[in-house]
Amino acid sequence: MARGFARGIALVVPAGAVSFALTRVWMTLAVNLHITIGSTDGAVSAMQVLVTTIMVSRFLTDAALVALARRVASLGSHPVAAMCAAASLSFGILFATCAANGWIPSFVLLVAGSALCGVGIELFWLLWSELFVSMEFGKVKTVMLAKIGVDAVCALVMSPIPLDSAFMILVLLPFLCLAGFRRAWLRRDVEGASFQAKPWRAVLLRQFAPIGIGVALLCFGFSFSQAGFQNVLSGIDNTYALGMQTSVLGRFLTFAVMAVALRFAKDCHFEVLFRVSILVAAVGFLSLILPFEGRFACFCVAVIVASFVAENAMTLLTVYAAKHATNPPVRILACGQLALRAGGLLGVAAGNVIALSIAAGTHEEILPYLVSLEVLLLTFAGMYFIREQSVNRFLWEVVPANGGSADSASRKAALLAEAFGLTQREREVLALLLRGRSIPYIKETLYISTNTAKTHVRHIYQKVGVHERQELITLANAFRGA
Repeated sequence: MARGFARGIALVVPAGAVSFALTRVWMTLAVNLHITIGSTDGAVSAMQVLVTTIMVSRFLTDAALVALARRVASLGSHPVAAMCAAASLSFGILFATCAANGWIPSFVLLVAGSALCGVGIELFWLLWSELFVSMEFGKVKTVMLAKIGVDAVCALVMSPIPLDSAFMILVLLPFLCLAGFRRAWLRRDVEGASFQAKPWRAVLLRQFAPIGIGVALLCFGFSFSQAGFQNVLSGIDNTYALGMQTSVLGRFLTFAVMAVALRFAKDCHFEVLFRVSILVAAVGFLSLILPFEGRFACFCVAVIVASFVAENAMTLLTVYAAKHATNPPVRILACGQLALRAGGLLGVAAGNVIALSIAAGTHEEILPYLVSLEVLLLTFAGMYFIREQSVNRFLWEVVPANGGSADSASRKAALLAEAFGLTQREREVLALLLRGRSIPYIKETLYISTNTAKTHVRHIYQKVGVHERQELITLANAFRGA
């Protein structure tokens, strides 16, 4: 028990520290730019360059890894990749902060530091996601939730620390996280990462496209609103103070929202998380058009929560797919991150255009129209692209259609049915579950209602002693009879 707890701490704390460091980088650079340049249009332009450069570098990093996935099947297996992540993030923080503080007044140094920060951020996140692929999926959910909690506590504890001290901590923190990652990687469950009999085949781009486009639309809306509305209601003078408060509050609310959502996201129903993200964001957007003083703070918190929930949902989805698909894990993980970054990059670009129009003094007139556009965009993304049918098709319809796979599932279902006393109908449902079929597919195939299909699945889980489909599949792959 004590050893398992120590391993969990060694995994969660560095991951949470990385998550916290990434956001603290933005806030520290923002206030340094504000102090150095002053409350002018130059500070706003510098922040736009900083954010856009980081987004571009993250997008290009994911695109490069998607292209190189055939040659580099695993980032974590290469110590150089992990070292590059820590070095890029640390030197990026160093260069960008020196430029932002005016210690080395150089616009080129600011851009170079921002680009290195983006590369380090993306490499670190992909490394940790790849580590999650080697874990039992129930533990992945727990670790993700714990990471959000550690991130929130770190943000609360370090928010009052002076900027100079925070800067030194941020420069050194990536190497602490690197040491934690290497320890966790060497102690990972290698045997559990590779199942002996995978019924899945390669994930194709056309299978991923509906979810990818939907997530890109969501991130476009989040980034567009943050970049465009930031200067509509807040002003550069109070951005830092308001940003720190909303950042800390947003992290704690994200922990609470994710804890509740994961309880309802049983059996890998990731669409629940996406719907929660859309709902929270819609509430935030609608609060902007209500006449109360704290509307911008409510909007900021809602977008932070929605962004974190959507990003964690995408990570869980791609980790789950990477655990079973024959594609290299790096390719699936990088494809998911690429959809996030593409939407974010386009959103930042569009938001910067809106920010320029604000200088003309027309922002109050166009604000209701922008909010309406955002809510429509979220609704469209939620109703068409990110729904149960899209997620099920991506996760469960990549199984081979040949007879061998069906025969294998039938044999495993017969063994489990005999060992655990399943009825004939439950055996039929079990065989379809082991072939990766969704509840709607089972309903149509066996000519039963949705509630009846769900009842059979629940009874199977209870008799076999599992809680979700992945545990059932893992048990079936290892089961050899009573």
